[in-house]
Amino acid sequence: MTGTTDFDRGAAVLRQAFPNIRLLNVTAGAEGSYSYYEGLRVFVLPRKLKNTIETTGAGDTFCACVLNYILGHGLSGLREEELREMLSFANAATALVTTRKGALRVMPSREEINGLL
Repeated sequence: MTGTTDFDRGAAVLRQAFPNIRLLNVTAGAEGSYSYYEGLRVFVLPRKLKNTIETTGAGDTFCACVLNYILGHGLSGLREEELREMLSFANAATALVTTRKGALRVMPSREEINGLL
């Protein structure tokens, strides 16, 4: 999408091309996820579960969790700890959904995600 495999450089390219972007998240699959927000860069390691069977729905689950977080907390004045909380929750949900076959019908509940955190 940006012509680079370097996440920081790719984020910089996107933010320069689209200066109105306030929050940019990058998923690195089994390597974790990044959040770029108003000069902050936050990285959170993934949650890895031994019983992963497929990755269908992982990206959708991650995005849904991020949107849910933003709807609940807003997009103004986010601090590093809040970005870390958002990514941790999204990573946990993603780990859970990869242990199930399918996508939407197997989305984990908030209680399941909190249990993994």
